[in-house]
Amino acid sequence: MSIVIEELFPEVCNLFGDSGNMRYLKLCLPEAEYISTPLNQKPYFADNDVDMIYMGPMTENTQLQVIERLKPYKKRIEELIEKGVIFLLTGNSHEIFGQKIIDSDGTVVEGLKVTDFYAKRNMMKRFSGLVLGNYEDIEIAAFRAQFTEGFPGEDYQPFVQMTKGVPMNKKSFTEGYVKNNFYATYLLGPLLVLNPFFTKKLLHKLCKKDRTLAFETEVVRAYEIRLEDFKDKKVDIH
Repeated sequence: MSIVIEELFPEVCNLFGDSGNMRYLKLCLPEAEYISTPLNQKPYFADNDVDMIYMGPMTENTQLQVIERLKPYKKRIEELIEKGVIFLLTGNSHEIFGQKIIDSDGTVVEGLKVTDFYAKRNMMKRFSGLVLGNYEDIEIAAFRAQFTEGFPGEDYQPFVQMTKGVPMNKKSFTEGYVKNNFYATYLLGPLLVLNPFFTKKLLHKLCKKDRTLAFETEVVRAYEIRLEDFKDKKVDIH
């Protein structure tokens, strides 16, 4: 049975080079079926089974459009999350699945309310930097660039328990969150290229067995060098 992976709205959800996540996944898993759904088209997942859904970062105006496009499929999204379908949502894309986004002027953007999460946004205060930490038994090293602080609910597992860098909010030293196989993370890079052992874990979930990555020797060596760099006390991480 074919593995089906849907990428949502790639023509507008592609900031920071994060479309590289899907390009790399296609190299690692060429036999899968890939569905690329444009913004004005009904999502494939609405009427069909999928194994994974990916969406990348977007502008704040695009967030409004994406929320409207996905509203009719809220119950279906909740169903897929409960079934354990993999969602990988990078940058600010995961914010739309939460309760709301609160702007510094008090304006509130209502999210899909699929997850117990909200964000506070200040367009006059962008911050960026490096993130180093752990997801389960894997070290994660990646980048962030955002105008928002994120606040997940207490029932969710943090994606990355941080050891260095700027956290998702000032209250906890964590980044992103996980619910079943729903991965919500601000991390950029692209994440799958920068973190080969996380990518292998994701592929194991999809294939139910270990897989060799595309250019595995090279990406693992680059990852090891990156970890050394991020851990260097002389490196200013943000």
